[in-house]
Formats: sequence, structure tokens, C-alpha cells
Amino acid sequence: MLEITVSLRNEVIDRAVRQTRRQLDKLASMPLSGEIRLPYVTNNGRYMLEDKWSSGFFIGLLYRLSQLTGDPLYMEEADRWIGGIEPYKKQGDYQDIGFLFYYSYAFGYDLTGKEAYRTIALEAADSLFDSRLPGGYLECNWLPEGKRYAGVDSMMNIRLWLWAYRITGEERYRAAAIESAQITSAALMREDGFTYEYMRMDSLTGAPEQPYNKNAKFSSASVWARGHTWALYGAVQMYVLGHEEEWRTKVERLSAFYLAHVCSDGVPAWDLMLSHQETAMRDASAAAIACSAFYQFAAALSPDDPLRQQFRQEAERVLDVLISAEYAPPGPEHEGLLVHASTPLHVVQAAGESQIWGDYFLLEALYYSLEVGS
Repeated sequence: MLEITVSLRNEVIDRAVRQTRRQLDKLASMPLSGEIRLPYVTNNGRYMLEDKWSSGFFIGLLYRLSQLTGDPLYMEEADRWIGGIEPYKKQGDYQDIGFLFYYSYAFGYDLTGKEAYRTIALEAADSLFDSRLPGGYLECNWLPEGKRYAGVDSMMNIRLWLWAYRITGEERYRAAAIESAQITSAALMREDGFTYEYMRMDSLTGAPEQPYNKNAKFSSASVWARGHTWALYGAVQMYVLGHEEEWRTKVERLSAFYLAHVCSDGVPAWDLMLSHQETAMRDASAAAIACSAFYQFAAALSPDDPLRQQFRQEAERVLDVLISAEYAPPGPEHEGLLVHASTPLHVVQAAGESQIWGDYFLLEALYYSLEVGS
């Protein structure tokens, strides 16, 4: 069984190499312009190239392939395409610069030590302060009245501040991340593990007023699967920061709710509350995010902690599902790596499509699984 699992994981890496080289060839063939467009989501199996909040994940995918294969090509290609993200570094009212710059410049600095990457990532981290409202949460400027809403995406975007604190030791980054995480989690995470996608807030005090769903709209009781795993992943990063019991408890609650609301194969429907319907569209990207979070949480626990083995086993179980034939591309013409990633529904309205963040987190989970085995 172990040999089969290792073989499947190697197949996924080999497939990622083939798919990524095709994308790089496609990008290289595009006419040069002032705006660099990178893979976003597939349409009929072909990656649409867009300038989006998600562009950093393609750069991060190149870095993960470099780690998984040892091939310097992917470092070189990341350096070739990363400049398309740099113009966002001063757009501080756009909290998704956390997504854009952590997985590109910050991650790139960690791997290469390039001072130019460090400088740009820290400029972006400083700009992120412009998204912070007096109530302590981050502005969601893509929503009407975005200053009145806290969003679950914040739990991921503050990772740029956590990185900046690790690199510089400056307390202002750590304090901002903690404040935002505490206010966001208090507003969006219930004690039973249920999460809201957005919460209307008092912008001065940070007091929660009214929940709101944008991507999961099946009912007022909807739970957006990917948003829930954003919250889980972010809570894990907060636990890694200080190993505080508060965040350990939140990780456990969010994980328990998630695992109680996935489909029979362990992958959730796009709305967690629909996972009992086996015909509901899946979101494999959410499962990949959760899988990586499980690995990282397990690694942060002491060897004698019973939760360590429990979370590691769950990560292994989910990864085995995600690398199975069910979630593999149907043929060589499909440009994604992980299929059945179905949200946002206004963009991806059919089963069998891929998203660049789903592909990235699958490789991240693979990387952590190999770290565990080494």
C-alpha cells in the first residue's frame, strides 16, 4: 500500500511538471504587453489567463515544483513572471495583496534569499496596513460598502504580516496580525465551528452586526467550503505563531465541523451544508487547503500529543483521495492538476474544472507529506 501511495504521489508531481511546462510555453508565446496575465481557472479544461487576486499562486506553484523536483528551471521561470505582481504592492486598500505577495515575493525570498524580493514583500506588508479599519478588521473593498464588512479571506491575507514579523522581528506586524485574526475569528467563527463568509461590522468598534454570504447562497445557513478552509488554515498559522491554547481550540472546532460536513469521500461540496447530497458540486480546492492545514497543524504539535497522529492521518487520507483518479485530469489536454474545484460558481459552473489555488495547495500538501516521510 505504501509503495502504491508513493507511486501515485510521484505521478502527480510528474503530471504537474508536464502541465506547468505547457503553461509556461503558452505564457511565453503570448504577445508582450503592459499587463501580465497568469493562470486563473479552467474553462473546458483550458486555463483562462487573468490578472487576479490569485496570480501569486502560479508563482507559488513554480516554487513548490522547484522544491519537489530540484529543477532550477522553476526558480528561473518564477523570476521571469513574478514582476507582473509587483504593481500591486502599493494598493493597500486591497487586502488580497496578502495572497498576491505571500505566495510570490515572500515565499520567493524564503527560498532564494534575494534581497529585492524581501524589499518588495515588506513594502506590500506595509501597504496592507491601509486595509485595516479602526475596528481592527480588514476592508473588503470588492463589496459594496466594503468598509462595513469583515471577510474570512482576512485569515489568509494576514499571513503576509506573520511572514514580515518572522523576517524583521518588528512587533507591529505581529500585533496587527493578532488583532485582525482575533476580531475576524470572533465575528465569523461560532463556537460550534460554523463559519460565516462575511460579517457586517461597526467600522469603528469592530462589533459584529449581520452575516452575509457572497459565494455560498444556497440558504441563510450556508457555509462556503473554501471560506471555511481559509479560516481553518489561518487559525493553524496563528497557532504556529505562538502555540496558544485559544488557537488550538479554534483549529479543533473548525476541523471537527468541516469533517462532519464533507461528502463520503472526504471532499466537501461547494457549500458544506450540501455535502450530504452526493450529487452536489464538489470543491476539491477546499479539500487541498484543509489537507495542507492538517499537515502543518500536526507538525506544530509535540510528538506525544495525541492530536498529532490524528491530524496527520486525516491529512494522509484526504491526500490519497485528491491524488486518486477521481480528481485527476481526464486527459492530457486538460491543463489543470486537480479537478472538481467548483467555486466561485459565477466563474466555474461545471464539474471537472480546475483552479490555480487548488493546484497550488495540492502541491503544498504533497510537499508537507514528503517532509513527514523524510
